[in-house]
Amino acid sequence: MTPKVFISYSWSSPAHKERVKAIADRLLSDGVDVVIDIYDLKEGNDKNAFMEKMIVDKSITNVLVMCDSVYAKKADNKQSGVGTESQIISQQVYTKVEQSKFIPIVCEFDENSEPCLPVFMSSLIWIDLSTPEKENQNWERLVRLLNGKPADIKPKLGKRPSYLDSGQYDPVSEPHAKFNSLKQAVLQNRAGVSYYRRDFVDSVVKYLDGMRIRARPEQNDLQSMGRKIISDVAAMKPIRDYVCEWITLEAEFTMQDEFSTELVKFFEKVLLLTEAPSDVSSWQLNWYDAQKVFAYEIFLYSVAILIRLEKFQLVRAILSARFLSGDRQLPPEHRLVSISAFLADSETLQAGFEEDIRYYSPVAELIKRNADREDITFSDLMQADVLVLFYSFCNDGVYWYPCTIYYASYNYRPELFLRAAQHKYFEYLAMIAGIASAQEIKLKVKAGAQSMHNSGVRYGRMGTGFESMMNADNLDSIK
Repeated sequence: MTPKVFISYSWSSPAHKERVKAIADRLLSDGVDVVIDIYDLKEGNDKNAFMEKMIVDKSITNVLVMCDSVYAKKADNKQSGVGTESQIISQQVYTKVEQSKFIPIVCEFDENSEPCLPVFMSSLIWIDLSTPEKENQNWERLVRLLNGKPADIKPKLGKRPSYLDSGQYDPVSEPHAKFNSLKQAVLQNRAGVSYYRRDFVDSVVKYLDGMRIRARPEQNDLQSMGRKIISDVAAMKPIRDYVCEWITLEAEFTMQDEFSTELVKFFEKVLLLTEAPSDVSSWQLNWYDAQKVFAYEIFLYSVAILIRLEKFQLVRAILSARFLSGDRQLPPEHRLVSISAFLADSETLQAGFEEDIRYYSPVAELIKRNADREDITFSDLMQADVLVLFYSFCNDGVYWYPCTIYYASYNYRPELFLRAAQHKYFEYLAMIAGIASAQEIKLKVKAGAQSMHNSGVRYGRMGTGFESMMNADNLDSIK
């Protein structure tokens, strides 16, 4: 339905009248039907009757009240036309449910920088069109409001989180507050961002550490433990999302060398959480499967975010990093581990699913179920998984098993590899691989794909191997 508005204003000055007319004309050009005395009140018409009719007319979807100091004064003192009009509006505002019909448009501010509004409208939400700059800034908001198409739409009510029905979890208020403080520090370029970052990371680690099992669960059978893994990973989703927001923020605003160092430190702390706490002397390996799933999941999300932002130097920094393992039983020369440490598998998790289906990768299935972000989809996680595999093909001593590709469609090829037929995008892959030659990369991919094939890796519904998936034959073919 076409919105139809009546514009109420005071003839404060010729300049103000022309400004109101310009706003009316702009609304008309944007498809909003406008009723205004300039065009619709003719000689011989009763102006008071006209105003009353327009304000109570049901075909008028909104009344725009152009508020300046003169309008506010006349309305408050009930002077002349504005006074009559304001009495009608006031009665409508306070006796009808649809108060949103009346929209105050602020055209002027007083000496105290307060909007010039009549008393009866002082509690209503207003829109600032006081200057040409403010008009341009807030115009879309006004047009959306008149058309009932707000920019911010309340999300649909989701399902009750499964973690509410099993186990007790700490609130995520502290990580939430710490992230908001960090965000403001980064956006406002405050001194001491590193302190805000440290507080946020420490709060995340503290929350995740609090979920580690330290005493034998009352129900320790396979199915109960599987359900607990599902529940715990669901409870970690808010933390996952805060970390995603953090990486998105600092990847854009923080120097890459600095942020890559901080990101590697964070991942190192996440990996430490996949092991038994130092104060636990006896445990079962599956007690920390939820933390292992989280580590794999957040690793994929991080790579996916950096791909989307085209921060390929950061991708390279993460994939080539080594992380200090908390396993003190390892020989010192083996304490620094590669990204292979993020790989996760859990037979216990398989037992936790309600349906009688045997999944190729229970971990990938759970990550897929929890992939509810709009900015990073499960398809983005699959692409990240394939990119990490590509890196492992090109760098000796790094192993990767891309669990998510079991959900790949027939002849699946990630967008990044399709684009890498162009030289610009191939250079991104070359940077990540650490190899400049397209021919050498093709040979590495072919050898890696053959090795995976020989190991019996299944490709789900892809109908193709890793070499084809990575578009190897076409890399750097378009100069």
